Amino acid sequence: MKSGLAAMTSAVKIIKQMGLKLKGDIILEYTADEELSGNGTLDCVLRGYKADAGISLETSSMKIQPACIGRIWFEITIKGKPAGIQNRRMGVNAIDLAYKIKQAVEHYEALRISVLNHPLFPDKIEALPCIIGEFRAGNYPSAFPDIAVLKGSIATLPNENSDQVKTDFKKYIEEVANQDPWMKNNPPKVEYTGYFAEPSEMDIKHPILQVIKNSYTEVLNSQPVISGRTGAADIRFLNKYGNTPSLIFGPGDTLQMHATDEYVNIEDVINATKVLVKTIVDWSGVE
Repeated sequence: MKSGLAAMTSAVKIIKQMGLKLKGDIILEYTADEELSGNGTLDCVLRGYKADAGISLETSSMKIQPACIGRIWFEITIKGKPAGIQNRRMGVNAIDLAYKIKQAVEHYEALRISVLNHPLFPDKIEALPCIIGEFRAGNYPSAFPDIAVLKGSIATLPNENSDQVKTDFKKYIEEVANQDPWMKNNPPKVEYTGYFAEPSEMDIKHPILQVIKNSYTEVLNSQPVISGRTGAADIRFLNKYGNTPSLIFGPGDTLQMHATDEYVNIEDVINATKVLVKTIVDWSGVE
């Protein structure tokens, strides 16, 4: 993300150093808490900042991305039947129950991949992860595990309704629980806590998309890849609430994001800056 901030800052600095006077205004937003909530961008929207078009400098592997997925965090609490460790056969092991739910979530991912489609997300395995990322059970090595908590997330496509996805997932877990003699009468509790991001997409006929495509082709002498971003992004606030049709284009390999040795190629930062300069000038016009 810092490389994206560097690129957009450098682009405007270059335009000023060239002495070009733009016909329109350019707004640079440097927002806090992009990683966990996006509330920094939402706050800018609430303060009234808006534009005719927006570009989010998220990592995009130098692809132009008029859409991004959403993300829903969930938490499932499974209760077994407590028992003393010596009398453990009289209890119901929450770890065993939780493993059934974990397998069910994997199956649910496969179901979603088989039925959902979006033209900007052809690789549905990459776009639609639905996983358990955290599994906690028991509270003592020599005590019978009568409770387990699973935490995970569901990715959503721009043509989905997030509230409906939440409802459908909870119903699915209930159906799985009903097939187990214990969980049928002691159903798991599904809650949606922590991070939540709605999916988003802009109208692919919006002129900003064509302007940045042309700029990319002219600057880099190649055709850009148009795709959806397989990660959430702040364009969700700009598109839905900010009256600012926005897309994603930024330096950095998305697959390298959050890696242990996270880095960005300098050449990508330079090329992204050049594309932004050309895009800003062509979009705004020069006096």
